[in-house]
Amino acid sequence: MTSLTTPQSPSTDVTPRATDVLRPSRRRRAALAVVGVFNCALPVMFTLNITRMLATGELADHRFHQLTGQGEILFALWLWPILAMLRAGWHGRRPGSWAGYLHLALMASGVVCAALAPGGGAPLLVGLITITGALLWVTLPQRPLVRSRVGIDPLLAPLALVGSALLLPYAIDQVALQNAATTGHHAHNPHFFDQAWIAVTMSVVAVAAAAVPAVRGLVRWFAGSLVVLGAAGLALGEAALLFSGFLALGVVVALADVVTRRRLAAN
Repeated sequence: MTSLTTPQSPSTDVTPRATDVLRPSRRRRAALAVVGVFNCALPVMFTLNITRMLATGELADHRFHQLTGQGEILFALWLWPILAMLRAGWHGRRPGSWAGYLHLALMASGVVCAALAPGGGAPLLVGLITITGALLWVTLPQRPLVRSRVGIDPLLAPLALVGSALLLPYAIDQVALQNAATTGHHAHNPHFFDQAWIAVTMSVVAVAAAAVPAVRGLVRWFAGSLVVLGAAGLALGEAALLFSGFLALGVVVALADVVTRRRLAAN
């Protein structure tokens, strides 16, 4: 269904490299289009609906969730790597490792959180995401490289550990709140599960960025998510101390990313 655009000797056994381009056949592109619709339909629909709610003030007492776990942070973590992989696959390129790591982190974190807090339809949602996500990986002409060299960054690693120390207890608390919501709105709309989901995903992303040089850029996803989570919490009446910590850490991580990039450029 695909072919290398770079000519090779018939007698040479060539393993495609990250820079090789595999020209997709029409059948491959048709399959990508179908799988892309399956993968993008839910996050696009949810993004438009939650953004509409934010703009119109619908369910205003849930604006914090709409801005973070139920809404904008979740949608960015969910949709962006899918779009990146689809775009690369359509042109026959290997998707960036960052997209593969982020997509796998979201799916794996969702499976764990849904197992711990199965109420409100979370397992069904995560099951759909995981199945369609697996189909996307199978359909790509080239899959993202996820077996990468490990190299701990001395500046980002402590920040990833601090972030995890803040985010994982928060996730555990949200799981407990979701399991306690046996009746009412949150029993059918698992907002607490969503909060736990993004918190665990952010922790995994932070550790990956600190440990794997090939996906060091994921630190910007970590920093941005922390800033949005912290600012939304402070603006909308969540626990001031915890969300001040999220916001401050997000700013520090962003500054550390700048320092790290300048150091790499200098070297």
